[in-house]
Amino acid sequence: MNEKRLQEIEKKAYDHGLFTSKLNKTDAEIAIQKIYAVFKNQGFDAAIINDRFAQRFNGDRLRFLELMEDAGELEQGNKYQRRLSPYEYDFLRGYVEYGKYAITHDKEERGIHKGKISEIIDPEKTRAYQHLCHMIVGQEEVKHTLYKLAAVYQFARKREEYNLMSPPIHKVLAFVGPPGTAKTTAALLFGEMMAEEGILGGNRIAYVTGTQLKAKYVGQTSDRVHQMFEDNDIIIIDEAYSLVNYNETDRTDNFSQEALAQLCMEVEDHSDDKLIIFAGYGGKISEKNNKMKKFLDENPGIASRITFMVQFAPYTAEEMLKIFESLANMATFRLEKGWEEIMQPFFEERVQDENFGNGREARRFLENAMAIAAERFARWAITAEFSNPYEREREERQRLSILTCEDLKKAFEEFQKEHQFG
Repeated sequence: MNEKRLQEIEKKAYDHGLFTSKLNKTDAEIAIQKIYAVFKNQGFDAAIINDRFAQRFNGDRLRFLELMEDAGELEQGNKYQRRLSPYEYDFLRGYVEYGKYAITHDKEERGIHKGKISEIIDPEKTRAYQHLCHMIVGQEEVKHTLYKLAAVYQFARKREEYNLMSPPIHKVLAFVGPPGTAKTTAALLFGEMMAEEGILGGNRIAYVTGTQLKAKYVGQTSDRVHQMFEDNDIIIIDEAYSLVNYNETDRTDNFSQEALAQLCMEVEDHSDDKLIIFAGYGGKISEKNNKMKKFLDENPGIASRITFMVQFAPYTAEEMLKIFESLANMATFRLEKGWEEIMQPFFEERVQDENFGNGREARRFLENAMAIAAERFARWAITAEFSNPYEREREERQRLSILTCEDLKKAFEEFQKEHQFG
């Protein structure tokens, strides 16, 4: 095992010990010095260095592999237990537990991949990418960016297989843009692309909002966040900024602070082996609505790990027409001829509004038009008469399957009244 890989494993073992012992970083740094002093059968005076408040990888910790062997199974009454405090010993147990697991796993991985060169898969040929292009209207720059990112991660893996040294390319992304621009859909499908290409260890996906990271009681939130990262290969965190209270008169609650602290640790720990995507409002929108920028500015531990920022653009009026038509088709509705002349002016004005909801507005308008059509159908059905059931069935099927221009006009009028628009 080369020194770089040894340092990576030791750092993660250190963080695991920090998590399991609940020590603060200052006490953890003292603990690690004392652990290696016990390992070398030294007194503690030599272990406590003057700049102990600074975390660093020192010469002793290069003997990490030897320590793992020396610690053994940490049987009751061992020398470490006798000479460390209970909290320091808890740190050691977490440190050794992760270290042994990672060393064993690393050996197995090297055995599996030795001499094995992975197959290059064209990102464009993956089912997920094709699905993405079919489902998402517009966003051509986003589609190209995701294609490029999938190629970048394959490129990095291929270099690693040939033992070509490269700086790590973290798999931590931010998807930012106005509301209703398909950020969540794109994040889910990009995760599937990465899994199809074999970049990740699996395809288990966790999709949560910031508020869902918080547990019921203080102390449980960090475990919830940690377990989410342990159990999944793809972690998508939507609206992470909901963890932060931006009201100057109120402090961010303890649950949110705990979630943010653990989230920073997990992102640091899993930026290479997991795909982590933060999604939310940001990019080319008004400053007051740019919640992702404010969140990342106030959480540099997370922001510094984000390798790529994927920008989603607001939709044009023409794209909104396509989205509306696509949603209607998926709902098995036929649009009466001339519907574009009604919807075009509506969307042309809506895209100029600061609170324009993009794709969500197309969905909401469709739902309003369906409500108008339902009322129209009910009034017709009460008085309609037919000579036989087959004639009724044919007529009902046709009326249930169409949105008329009149339906759209009435939905437009109701929207005007509700929003004082037009």
